[in-house]
Parts: sequence; C-alpha cells; structure tokens
Amino acid sequence: MIGIIYLFLGILILYFTGNWLVSGSTSLAKHLNVQPFIIALTLVAFGTSAPELAISVNSALKGYSGITIGNIVGSNIANVLFAIPLAFLIKIPKSSDVKKIDCLYLVLATVFFIFVFLKVQFFSFHSGVLMILMLLTYLAYVIFEAVKGKRAISTEDITTSFSLKKSMFFLFIGLIGVVVGADILVKGATMTASLFGISQTIIGLTIVAIGTSIPEVVTSMIAAYRGQTGFILGAILGSNFFNLLAVTGVASIITRISAENTLNNIDIIYLILSTIIFTLIAFYTKFLNKKLVSLILISYIIYVLFIYIRMT
Repeated sequence: MIGIIYLFLGILILYFTGNWLVSGSTSLAKHLNVQPFIIALTLVAFGTSAPELAISVNSALKGYSGITIGNIVGSNIANVLFAIPLAFLIKIPKSSDVKKIDCLYLVLATVFFIFVFLKVQFFSFHSGVLMILMLLTYLAYVIFEAVKGKRAISTEDITTSFSLKKSMFFLFIGLIGVVVGADILVKGATMTASLFGISQTIIGLTIVAIGTSIPEVVTSMIAAYRGQTGFILGAILGSNFFNLLAVTGVASIITRISAENTLNNIDIIYLILSTIIFTLIAFYTKFLNKKLVSLILISYIIYVLFIYIRMT
C-alpha cells in the first residue's frame, strides 16, 4: 500500500514540477532571445526529459537496470503513441516543421540503441560517451541551421511568459521537484513491483514511462488546445533524442547498465514502430485525420495490455 502511495505521489510531483520546469525554461529562453525551434528541441525537450534522466540515473545507481532501460524505451514509445495522438485528437496540424535530417538522426539514434542492447547487451562508459557525442553533433547542426535562419518557427508557439526572476524561480523549483519526484517514484515503483510480483522492466515500460511522459503529454495537449501545433513535434522529437542519447548516455557513463533480462522482442518492435510512425507523421501530416490518430492511440493501449498479459 505504501508503495502505491509513493508511486502516485511521485507522479503527482512530476506532473506539477515538470510543468514548472518547462514553463520556466521556455520563458527564460524568450528573455534570452533564443529562437523558438531551438527552445522546443533543447530546453523544452530537456525539461520534459528531466524526469526520465533523474529516474534512470537513480535506478541505474541502485542496480535497477530493468526500470532504467524500460523507462527510456517506454517513454519514447509513449511520447509517439500516447502523447502525440492525445494532442492531435484536439487539433491536427496542417504542416510539420520537422526535416528529413531530423528523422534520419532519430533513426540512427534508435538503431544504435538497439544495436548496443542486442549485440553488446550492456551500456558502458564508452557507449555512453558515443551517445552524448551523437546528441551534441545533432544539436550543433541544428543550432548552425538556426543561426543561418533555416529553422524559423512562429514565436506564438511559446505559450508561457513570466518575468526574468519568475522564470528562473520556476526553472529552479522545477529542477528540484523533478529530482525529488523521481526518487519517490522509483521507490514506489520498486515497492509496487515487489508487492504484486511484477518485474522491474514492466513497471519501467508502463507506469514509470507514462508517469515521466506526463510533461510531454500535458505540454502537447495544451499546445494543441491553443492551436500552437507546430510546437508539438519539435518537443517530442527533442525529448526522444534526449531519452535515447542523453538519458542512456549519462546513466551508462555513471555506471554500467546491464541489458540482460530487461526488454522483450515486442518492446524493441514497438520502439522501432514508434520511430517509423513519428517519421510518417512528420512527412505526411496533411494526410492525418482523427481516425488514423485514434488507431495510433489504440495501438499503444494494445501494447500496454500485452505487456501485462505476457507476465501472467
């Protein structure tokens, strides 16, 4: 019972502090005159991926590799198959600001993650460094394009604006809250897993993944409700990059993460599927309708149900 209380308390803290972190960071970026696309792809992406980073590092240090890897993969799947459909059911964008090079980098990041998982079967210091370098290379390229004026997005996509002091306050409180909430959520997840006999990986893939994806879900739905749909794909893209490369990279640099007895083949298939679906959404946004979006959401529900069915 205590584990369940910890679980929901952790998710609740992450819900509020994740939003404060995103709001504070985006507002601060406006004061610093940072271009909107860079905000969506970096600060917002980092802000919404901060819970995943805190939980994955925390879990890795405590030896819970199932939660670490499950959270990373589960969050990426949830971002595409859960957060995007919920937002697009409110309003579907008419166009996409994502470029082919963005999707190519996402595919490369996914392939590298899967290669290390399947062939090496553990994430080490060296693989972590390579992941960080991959992310920095991509961000450097995007910033270069932004400086050249090739990454222009309407400033209306940035919905939050506070004073400079208030922006820094929300950013600071958000960061502290995310770390605290992550610690509580990991405790609750492991206690709940022991109570119900559920594996760490399943908890990481579902409850923890959905819980840490709440900032992405909320940000995307609010943006869609306000008609600022151009912001959604940039934030999700950046978040998935940070999950695969920064979260995995930082966690594995700090401590070696074993991949054995964690993910199932269906998890890898869904990770690949989510990457393909994101690419298709980015390229063929104008062909989307609410029926197709609903099918994507249903596919995620089927995945979650399958995870729990397979453990019985």
